[in-house]
Amino acid sequence: MKIISIPLLIALCQCLLLGQSERQELDQIIKLDGKISVSSESERWLKITVPFVIVEHPDLKKMEGKRPETIEEMFNPEFLNDLKINIWISFMNEFKRKELRGERQDVQYFDYYSAEIECLSLEIDRKTKRAEFLIPAMVAKMNDWGNYPEFTGYVVEFSRNGESFHATDQIKFFNYDKKEYLEKFRMEALNKSSDNEGIMIPGYLISDSYLKDLGPILRN
Repeated sequence: MKIISIPLLIALCQCLLLGQSERQELDQIIKLDGKISVSSESERWLKITVPFVIVEHPDLKKMEGKRPETIEEMFNPEFLNDLKINIWISFMNEFKRKELRGERQDVQYFDYYSAEIECLSLEIDRKTKRAEFLIPAMVAKMNDWGNYPEFTGYVVEFSRNGESFHATDQIKFFNYDKKEYLEKFRMEALNKSSDNEGIMIPGYLISDSYLKDLGPILRN
């Protein structure tokens, strides 16, 4: 019978607890409510939609049933303030790939885009909310994305005051599910999206109708 040393046993327990903590943390505060989609909004724009639901106020969860005792601790548990929604999304540049006869899943032909919305306040009503972003249709045509563009991957992050809220499927990269592949894609997206900064924009910059699910936002 093989004997496991005490330090190794402790390390294994710590890894197990960490894994349980990560699983428990998923979807506790915010969760995606459906698939992130790309659609043709008009002759001028493609629309990227991020549907989500606020499950619980993070401060309420932290208090574990206790009541605020000072003015500084007071908050309205029915509203979440200062939520940032960030998205990084990639598409295959088919024009470059075809011209250079590249492979269909060759990441060197990926183009990355990013944008952010910061909500001043969102009501916690468990209703689906949609953060909507726009990319010029001319960009899709120029890069030969086709009539029905499909992303190769995305990263979505929800955060408030530097604290991130983790959700299931907040990172997608083709059909890969290994953490190391997803993390590598995440880093590529974050680093390379600056090459196309400003191309993808929050929908509200074009029309306030894109705020119907979000309410007031912070306008920089």
